[in-house]
Amino acid sequence: MFLAVVLLGVGAFGVGALMAQGRLGDASKAGMAAAGMAAGGLAGGGSADAGLALVGATVYTSPSAAPILGGVVLVRDGKITAVGDARSVTIPKGMRVLDCKGLVLTAGFWNSHLHFIEPKWQHADSLPASVLKARLDEMINRYGFTHVFELATLDLKNVLALRARIEAGQVGGPAILVAAPMVPAGGNPFYVKPLRIPEIANAQEATAYVNEQIRSGADAIKIWSSSPIGNGVVKTMPMDMAKAVVVAAHRLGKPVFAHPSSDSGVAIAVESGVDMLAHTEPFDGVAWTPEITGNMLAHKVALTPTLKLWTYEIMRQHVPAADSLVIMAMALKQLGAYAKAGGEVLFGTDVGYMADYSPTLEYVLMSKAGLSFEAILGALTTAPAKRYGKAGETGRIAVGTVADLVVLAGDPKTDVKNFSEVVYTIRKGKIIYSRKN
Repeated sequence: MFLAVVLLGVGAFGVGALMAQGRLGDASKAGMAAAGMAAGGLAGGGSADAGLALVGATVYTSPSAAPILGGVVLVRDGKITAVGDARSVTIPKGMRVLDCKGLVLTAGFWNSHLHFIEPKWQHADSLPASVLKARLDEMINRYGFTHVFELATLDLKNVLALRARIEAGQVGGPAILVAAPMVPAGGNPFYVKPLRIPEIANAQEATAYVNEQIRSGADAIKIWSSSPIGNGVVKTMPMDMAKAVVVAAHRLGKPVFAHPSSDSGVAIAVESGVDMLAHTEPFDGVAWTPEITGNMLAHKVALTPTLKLWTYEIMRQHVPAADSLVIMAMALKQLGAYAKAGGEVLFGTDVGYMADYSPTLEYVLMSKAGLSFEAILGALTTAPAKRYGKAGETGRIAVGTVADLVVLAGDPKTDVKNFSEVVYTIRKGKIIYSRKN
């Protein structure tokens, strides 16, 4: 089949098999062997506050920098204090040592599109810490994500409670940013039922909603610039409403995401001034021409492609096989055209809406769309850090930056599936996930 043989090159599988490939590479023999090398854990006998030395890994300090072979990264008080090879970095006496020989070290990953809408996240303020930690490990920590964007919370108070417990040190997890969602009147998408997204009637109400949500703690706003409401009907957001949202959010220093759903949705989002498209939109079947991508770049619109999501929707909506091939080919073409034009890609998966949390297939599809290892690493690290105003704090391995780090069992430069082979996830210098555990 075209989808598997041409796009993935993993054999004669259909879309259903692609879903089964969601964990390609997870716990591979090579990965487990490499994890075993690190399973000895911490050495040196240092105290808990003595800092941490990660020793022996191939270190990718940024997407554009040459890797450091046999690298050493020192961490103290949550910050990186030294980066280099064994000849240039001296490990202080008493510092804890994490043996990373044969492993790969990068900056911590960002997932710019996920959700905490599953029932298991309810009552985040009172769930036992051990329960929350296990759930965070399953969806986020085990895949190296040290920063996430909840891109349409339907319970802002609950997500803020989860964030507060993480920041207080009660639970090991990622930094969480959260977007408040809205659709035009009558624009609730069919696929969220029985859940409901707030419906807004006009531009004046939109401005008031934005102000209220940001005052309540939201870090961004997400609009549905066009929304499929069922039976082939798509509800588009009036341009004056979309512009009102952008003006109100930008006035308060917050970004706006848009779910486009159609070519008209892309046009409304871009022309209204949104900051990020939350998806490609292959179901509409419209190729992104140089004119479209050029307009996106001129308006400085970033993109979270969410390619794996389309395999999920194809299955869920029982799309005929022939149509599914066209949809997936279009998704790859849209991302490829945008990236080739020089667009800013942000990694995101829409997990939480999808119950299969593995990002492996997303990496594979991004590669098939033409993105290099360096481009995918940038989408995971430097691009989101810059886009969200945190380039000086995180996204790179450099002296003075926050020690948000990922240790991988294999090199994703040789196989992008290795981006999912996480051995350790470290946030602010603390190990929040260890594969051996």
